[in-house]
Amino acid sequence: MSGIVPEAYIEANIGSLLSESGSSRIVHLFNGDDDLVIKEGRSTPFAANWKEWQIWNEIVGSEMADMFAECRAISTTGKYLVMERLDTDLGNQERPATPVWLTDRKSSCLGVSSKGAVKVLDYGQSNDFEGLRSEAPLQPWPSSSEVNQIGDIMRKLGNDPFGFGSD
Repeated sequence: MSGIVPEAYIEANIGSLLSESGSSRIVHLFNGDDDLVIKEGRSTPFAANWKEWQIWNEIVGSEMADMFAECRAISTTGKYLVMERLDTDLGNQERPATPVWLTDRKSSCLGVSSKGAVKVLDYGQSNDFEGLRSEAPLQPWPSSSEVNQIGDIMRKLGNDPFGFGSD
């Protein structure tokens, strides 16, 4: 199975629920293949699934692809994305440097492959990038204290720090 596939095919392979914690998706096991998961979009237009599919297809075949969970298939509507399953328990493993276009840099966006490689498992909120994504410069993964500081700043700024919502 690869590429764009009928929604019914993926629905027939939805297994046990793994996570409901994502804001835009829930994650299921793929029946019959413990190395895969199904990310189910919560609402149209299923932008995070389409974004991950797009990015994977832009980087596949490059060295950068080794940093990301592999996308295997997407349903015709984008509601379902079939992806490589990663273990979210990183332990003390080093966080990798990642491309500058990757914007969601929480530790929960990382996982460990069956071969022991730390990879990005959630890259659906990434920025657009001028040029080849696979050639983008890398930046170090932020430490836990840096992530906490950024979170503190964002909470202080509030939901609409620039007043765009009050037109």
